Amino acid sequence: MTSFHLGSVFTSKITDKHTYDHQYGHLYDVTNFTDRVTGGGLSVFYLKKFGPFWIVSSVGTGP
Repeated sequence: MTSFHLGSVFTSKITDKHTYDHQYGHLYDVTNFTDRVTGGGLSVFYLKKFGPFWIVSSVGTGP
């Protein structure tokens, strides 16, 4: 599971893609993010509202 480390978030750019998927939620694009544990990259993620909270419902390298 990917987690957002504070240092990586400050050096990454997150852009709203203005796309909504019923299953996954709102799509965001990420540049300059590397998972510190795996060393892998991540270029997109989905946020979905779950009660009063927002959760990351899916992450990946994108289409």
